[in-house]
Amino acid sequence: MKLTEIPKGSKIKAETTNDKGEKLGDFITFHHLDGMYSFCTVDGLEKDNVCHLGNQQELKKVEGKDYYELVE
Repeated sequence: MKLTEIPKGSKIKAETTNDKGEKLGDFITFHHLDGMYSFCTVDGLEKDNVCHLGNQQELKKVEGKDYYELVE
């Protein structure tokens, strides 16, 4: 499924790093689409926690869990 098909507030398992390559987190929360990209936040961070996925990003629902994973 595409990112455009998941509900707002959905959790996505996606390892995030900053521009220095330092790990920030393992999950993000999808908030809404903003044109061709999404507005997501990295779970557990209070500052500089915004990240973006393309609106055509493929995802799959993890069976028995309440989150999605990226499809490469």
